[in-house]
Amino acid sequence: MHSIPGRRLILSLFLLFLLLPIYWLVNMSFKTNNEIVSTMTLWPHQPTIANYMRIFTDESWYSGYINSLKYVVINTVISISVALPAAYAFSRYRFLGDKHLFFWLLSNRMAPAAVYALPFFNLYSAINLFDTPWAVALAHCIFNVPLAVWILEGFVSGVRSWTAIRSRGFSSRSWCR
Repeated sequence: MHSIPGRRLILSLFLLFLLLPIYWLVNMSFKTNNEIVSTMTLWPHQPTIANYMRIFTDESWYSGYINSLKYVVINTVISISVALPAAYAFSRYRFLGDKHLFFWLLSNRMAPAAVYALPFFNLYSAINLFDTPWAVALAHCIFNVPLAVWILEGFVSGVRSWTAIRSRGFSSRSWCR
């Protein structure tokens, strides 16, 4: 096997290059605001945890975390509850236009988000959903449901159908094949 000379050095430099932004973010988190904007240093001269104290104690930061969790939970529940039956149908059943419908579902992800802005605004204003967690979660579902259907369709196709397992019997060998 041919070895590249200096392979460890190249790999170490590449790893250093990848970790540099993470180091820089952590480094800046321990600096004061004045030190961040005034000088460029490789390590903080006066390390402080005031930035972390502000993030975990300030109400505006805390409410942002809670709102994000609301959006994520609502979006996840809606996306999975819509995508799983759709993925099962695409995986197990053949119907007229199933390949075209699956491609159309995926191609909707290619549309820019600005295309959906005006229809969402009109819809949310009409049903008084504007400026609620449900509005944000539903808007994200437009992009997440097609991706979830695509991923789950591959998963469901890989899982054997219950009728195929039952037709072979319930011996332990039939589950492994």
